[in-house]
Formats: sequence, structure tokens, C-alpha cells
Amino acid sequence: MPLTKISVPRHLPNTQVTALAIAIQDGLIKTCNVPPNDLFQLISRFDSDEMILDPHFGGVSRSKDACVIEIIFLVGRTDDQKRALFHHITEQCAYAGFRKDDVMIALVENSYMDWSLGLGVAYADLHPKN
Repeated sequence: MPLTKISVPRHLPNTQVTALAIAIQDGLIKTCNVPPNDLFQLISRFDSDEMILDPHFGGVSRSKDACVIEIIFLVGRTDDQKRALFHHITEQCAYAGFRKDDVMIALVENSYMDWSLGLGVAYADLHPKN
């Protein structure tokens, strides 16, 4: 049950942002066993002065088109699954016209107790075995 936050520069065309969102969901489905209908994405657009990203940190060369993807999901994925997810998203983004250096991904894992899907009920209470 991932929640994906996608931060993009305001100047990117909608078609490219949509392709980015599709690449992320496709990667989650194909590498992390996320069901196709388990789709929760928030897309935020920022002016250039509102995205302050070191252009070279981590040995990359970020451009004005750099995007940040934050995926929050339940703990349980292996390191190999995470590596495959990073690779899949970046490869698909390259097909959509992004430079691989411009795709930054951060994963945040948590437990069933850290979610409420509504009604003020902890997700852990709906899945007590977890």
C-alpha cells in the first residue's frame, strides 16, 4: 500500500509528468508486488526557486528538470527489490524523456500501525496478524 509523492518542476509538460507517474506505479507493480489498483499518488509542482536540489550530490548532474519521488510503503521489501524498483523507474523515465540524473527516489518504510486509511481506524486493527 504505497503512497507516492511526486515533486516536479512546474515547467514540465503534463504528458511527461503523467509518464513519470505511470513509470513509478509500473515499477511498484513489477518489482514490489503492489496490486495494480493500489494507486495513491500526490503530484506537486514547484517553481524553480522552490526546488533546492544540489546539482551534483551523489555523483550525478541534475538539471532544471530534476524530480523527487518519495514512496512510503509497508516494510518487507528486500534490498534487491528496492534496487530493481530504482532501476525500473529510472529506465522508464528515460523512455519518457527524462535524464536518468534527474530522477531522485527516496523510500520510506513503516508498519501497519503507521497507517489509517480512513474512519480513524488503524490499518493494523484491520490486519491484526501483522
